[in-house]
Amino acid sequence: MAKSSNTYSKQDSFALRAKKLGYRSRAALKLKEIVTKDKLLKKGTKVLDLGCSPGGWSQLCTEIVGKEDLVVGIDLKKVDSVEGAKFIQDDISNFSKELLLKYGVKFNKFDLVLSDMAPNISGIKERDEAQMLELVISIKSISDEFLSKNGNLLVKVFHGEAHENLMNYVKSNFQKVRIRKPSASRPNSSELYVLGKGKKYE
Repeated sequence: MAKSSNTYSKQDSFALRAKKLGYRSRAALKLKEIVTKDKLLKKGTKVLDLGCSPGGWSQLCTEIVGKEDLVVGIDLKKVDSVEGAKFIQDDISNFSKELLLKYGVKFNKFDLVLSDMAPNISGIKERDEAQMLELVISIKSISDEFLSKNGNLLVKVFHGEAHENLMNYVKSNFQKVRIRKPSASRPNSSELYVLGKGKKYE
């Protein structure tokens, strides 16, 4: 799946700032704003980054949680290594305890699950919405199994059925729900981030 804004082709102020800070994508600044506002990361937080390419979000997370391989990313694309993170090259639909063990990850519960994924846009509204919904369904399944009790979930979505589906899930399974639109999001983008804080069940 495609990761949002993984190049600096549009040299806006956020892209330039991200490049100056050494991040692989301007999207890292979106996450930085959210995790700072909502206090989602601290030393020792175990993080799962779904659709992690090109690795900007994982980069940011390791700066805060430490370099002890507490950040795990998964993507179909090969991701260049980041100190303090382990990357799995596979589809998120194949995510499992066995896959974690195969890549040398010694834990299978996470304090924070992140997703900045988006489908490869076809321009056909019905198809694109169906693909986004498919992603959300996979994310919910992973959250159910791998997110610890009281853990947090942050997912990018667009307006439509996938957004409604995710909102219903988060309202039912988390203590608090927040909607975030970071300043680094492009003004013409309909993306928003749904945050579930405090998973009720494990």
